[in-house]
Amino acid sequence: MDTPSDILILKAAASGNLQLLKQLAAGDVLGFLEKCKRVKDCEGLTALHHAAAAGNIQICNYLIQNVKVNINVKTEKGDTPLLLAIKGRHLPTATYLTQHGANANESDFKGMTPLHYASEKGDKRFMQLLISQGADVEALYEYGTPLQAAAHLGKIEAVRMLLDNSANPNSASQFSISPLMLSVRAHSTECLELLLKAGADPNISSCGLTPLARAAIEDETQYMKVLLNAGSNPNGVDLAGWTPLEHAVLACNLAGIELLFPLTSQIPSIPDWSIAGILDYIHSKIGKEQGELKRKENFQLLKKRGEEAFKKKDYVNALSCYTQALFLFPKDAIVLSNRSLCWACLNDGNNALCDAEACVELRPEWPKAHYREGAAWTLLKNYSMASEAFSKALKLDPENKEIHKAFKEAVEAEFGIEVSDNIRAINVTFS
Repeated sequence: MDTPSDILILKAAASGNLQLLKQLAAGDVLGFLEKCKRVKDCEGLTALHHAAAAGNIQICNYLIQNVKVNINVKTEKGDTPLLLAIKGRHLPTATYLTQHGANANESDFKGMTPLHYASEKGDKRFMQLLISQGADVEALYEYGTPLQAAAHLGKIEAVRMLLDNSANPNSASQFSISPLMLSVRAHSTECLELLLKAGADPNISSCGLTPLARAAIEDETQYMKVLLNAGSNPNGVDLAGWTPLEHAVLACNLAGIELLFPLTSQIPSIPDWSIAGILDYIHSKIGKEQGELKRKENFQLLKKRGEEAFKKKDYVNALSCYTQALFLFPKDAIVLSNRSLCWACLNDGNNALCDAEACVELRPEWPKAHYREGAAWTLLKNYSMASEAFSKALKLDPENKEIHKAFKEAVEAEFGIEVSDNIRAINVTFS
């Protein structure tokens, strides 16, 4: 338990009271170092974290140079002192930390580096500092690179600086959205033009759509013109089999329809190839039925491909197929369950849990949904939550030996003791 003097260490660091901090050290630097390692607040912030977050350079200097604390120490969320200085927009403190050994590429537990946060804010001063200290412009986290972080919020100068420092304008994966698509969604013509000038491919799909189709949906005719001039394919189809013209019709984007109609090849299923004929067909009963049928067929095809890839233990490709299928039917519990299993096979507990929880929300009385959740919690070593999830699954399917085994193992891991094979699920009620 922390003593009153321990608590004063954090208060002195946060308030910038160097004199008090030195008094608390009382000549015992080694003993004080151990205290500084041990004393943390409820979120895991040490004295150095508090000093950096408040921009107190003198405190940072004393703790680093005199007490010799670890400059890259992390909080419960994975924040380093440098990350906190950047979040607090304390440039002198961030500069001091990078000049004294702070790792410019150290990420938090979400995988975001200091450059991700600086790019989101669009602050060129921090970005220049970090890049000069070797920050990786291609650092990846779940939603992409610093360029994607900047494009997502339409931070023009941040996008320009990253591209000037050789950031890949096409940085994207099957799980993240391309910078070009993010610029369309951010309604930033400037970012769009910067990316295209740097070589961004106007035909790369994200979330099942091309940037041109997204611009048609957003009723952004100016963006459509920019993309078409850059070589965007007006006949490219999305995962559901729709062209940008059809998306413009569905969005009632009349200017977009007039722009795309002369550039789009006739679609065989539409008998009257005129603007009026296309509008009538797509909004007709048969047109809607055919569109839904096409969507379902493509969904089943992607789902089948995912299953085949999983059988071959090609989990990354299976993930890609399931992700694309979910763009078409986001609330399909079976595909969410399958994707959760893929994440688990790749030891990604956080994403496995995210899909499992979504699955539970959609089908709360499906045993497999709770089983997937338990498996994810087990990966994250939260055995209390794992045993609770497995218990719910076992309550719904009492004879399932696989669930029973997982439940027993989770309880044993939670309490550190062996339990009887006859252990039963606790009572569970669904609200």
